[in-house]
Amino acid sequence: MPTYSFIIMNFRSIFHIRLQNFELQAERMLDAALKSRAVAIISAHNANGTIVAISPEAGQEGLCKGMKVSLARKMSHSTRLLPYNRSLYSRMHNYLYQTVARFSPLVEPAVFGQFYMDMTGMNGIYKNDLRAGDMISKRINEVVRLENHIGISSNKLLSRISTSVVPERIYKIDSGEESHFLAPLHSRLLPTSAQPSVERMLRFLFLRQVQDVQFVMLQESAAQAIFSRYYKPLAMEAKGMDTSAVQPLRKQDHIIEQTILPEDTNDEEKLCAIVRQMAGQVGFKLRRRSEIARHMNLEIHYTDGYRSERTGSLKINDEASVVRDCLELFFRANIRRNRIRTIIIDASKFQTVACQLDLFSPTETQHRVLAEALDHIRRKHGFTIIKTAA
Repeated sequence: MPTYSFIIMNFRSIFHIRLQNFELQAERMLDAALKSRAVAIISAHNANGTIVAISPEAGQEGLCKGMKVSLARKMSHSTRLLPYNRSLYSRMHNYLYQTVARFSPLVEPAVFGQFYMDMTGMNGIYKNDLRAGDMISKRINEVVRLENHIGISSNKLLSRISTSVVPERIYKIDSGEESHFLAPLHSRLLPTSAQPSVERMLRFLFLRQVQDVQFVMLQESAAQAIFSRYYKPLAMEAKGMDTSAVQPLRKQDHIIEQTILPEDTNDEEKLCAIVRQMAGQVGFKLRRRSEIARHMNLEIHYTDGYRSERTGSLKINDEASVVRDCLELFFRANIRRNRIRTIIIDASKFQTVACQLDLFSPTETQHRVLAEALDHIRRKHGFTIIKTAA
């Protein structure tokens, strides 16, 4: 019988979607009055805060990323300084994820405003990669009207680099052109160049462009002596090689309770009542799961944008214990006199617990029995039918 041999060629098609100045675009979409103003997004309003993102108008006034807030205020009085609104950016990022996930089963969210997509084998649906990229880009513009760039290549590294340096809305790097594309670019674009020892060596040897690194890598023994254990990853990156796969979103199990106060306040009695109600809801959900949370995070957002948080854990999930622990976290986190706008309680890292009575801890037993009675009432009539008193 004749013998047949098959050669399977695996050409990957990886997209990288980048929304330039994502945080700034999100703020301007929320408030149209910011579109023509000089705007800078800062990490905090205190003097040690830094600028995270700036508009072109703010850049013309001499501001730049990483600048201290105290210096920015001295240099420009017209630039509006906005606090870093993580909640807004997170919601926008998740909404965009749902939008682009319709085009491929493999979508990996990266930092805010960036996504990887594995479009391998999708040409039967979208005809070619450029057409697919155009459809995705137009869809993003339809739903959020944010400027976006899409890079297409055989791996995640090249696709990500292309969206950071190429001005075209959609750009594709053909197979075999990886080294030529990288050659004229700055060597700091290679991820391994961020390692302190590698960065010092690149500056010492004046290896400013990727083509300089490519030339050094041709002399294998010398390159190994220069870069030591970073030789292999740096050599692969200089050639445009990356074997990492697009990882789908892995949802972490959390119980999150968030309250946005109808009116900003620093009234401790009102705030404690809100924390008690939120803690009661967390405890109610934990008891339904017969679990405790090994990680509890309470986060406070003040009116001026400052954020404070504290972490702890729960050993018992009865009503009194959860309320007590959450109030303790709140008092530790509330370190300022400013009015509070938002309180968030995030429970995670759950562990199953057995509901076994303890003959030698009558107080804990009473709390557990009371919590079970409360849960029975709430399941029947709703959570708000009965609340924990101060």
